[in-house]
Amino acid sequence: MRVSIFTLLKNCGGPLSLLAALAACQSPPESAGSQAPAAYPPVGHFAGTLTAAGRPELRAALEVRHPRPGHYDAELVVDGAPSLNFVADTLAFAAGRLLVKRPGLATQTLALTQQGDFWRGTLTVDSTSYPALLVRRGPPTPAIYRVRPDEVPGSPGQALLFSPADESLAGAALAVFPTAATASTSPAWADALARQGFTVLLLPAADTLDAHALTAALGYLRRTPGVDTARVGTWAAGHRAELLAALLATPAALPAAPAFVVAQGAPLPSASMRGTWRTLGQRTQVLGLYEATDATTTRAASGLQAALGGRRARIVRGSGPEAIIKVNDWLRER
Repeated sequence: MRVSIFTLLKNCGGPLSLLAALAACQSPPESAGSQAPAAYPPVGHFAGTLTAAGRPELRAALEVRHPRPGHYDAELVVDGAPSLNFVADTLAFAAGRLLVKRPGLATQTLALTQQGDFWRGTLTVDSTSYPALLVRRGPPTPAIYRVRPDEVPGSPGQALLFSPADESLAGAALAVFPTAATASTSPAWADALARQGFTVLLLPAADTLDAHALTAALGYLRRTPGVDTARVGTWAAGHRAELLAALLATPAALPAAPAFVVAQGAPLPSASMRGTWRTLGQRTQVLGLYEATDATTTRAASGLQAALGGRRARIVRGSGPEAIIKVNDWLRER
């Protein structure tokens, strides 16, 4: 569990509180028969419910793991609401209170208070609050993937790497370039893809994309353990998808092109962009993803399909679990 001293001072109210918070970051005694003191978060599989006014009750599970000395992580899985699932590499625990924040999405937090084998608290997602009641049902389930922050050259901020817990089988990977409009949904897509065994590098949201940033991201993934270097692709949203297409339509712009492309919510191609998309569609496999169903989005999806042409391109429309399945199936074929 990695927590900076400055963050603890800010969040815990001073040096005395800092000492208690630091205790939560240390490894509990590992000797046989010893019992972790109250300063350490309880490890286990906690199952229960999430409720919100006017919404159906949701079944949820929280995994609190202690994978190595001095480190804890947590995973939330919500049945029927995959957009709420996440893995957190850093958690805060003090005085029986646990706080977990979703990586890449500060508006989703899980705040719980320990009551014996129970957790009571609230999952907050933007302006919606889900009262939570979870009870320990046994040891935690094995981790599917892990997430960690890192720096990537050319990126305007910190990136997040979602990588499979089992790196023994090399698999496909994607560098994801969101915009401000898709920043709130990108962590959910990264989670959904990582649960299917893909390695995902989630870059900070921006409006630009150049050859340096793209090359650095692809190179980062090709050096990542567990990645098949021949199956590294890109995912770009909105206007960044157009910038990506323009870069890839010029072979000399990159030392090594991605194996496939996902264009999320790309605008209706202009007259000048239609040729660019056609060139890209002839050179690589492209998936167009459109989650909205309004008339403007429908025209954009049809326009991209026509511009790409051929059988190497596919368009997926819709959102939720069905869209996730379609995207995962397409990626597994790459």
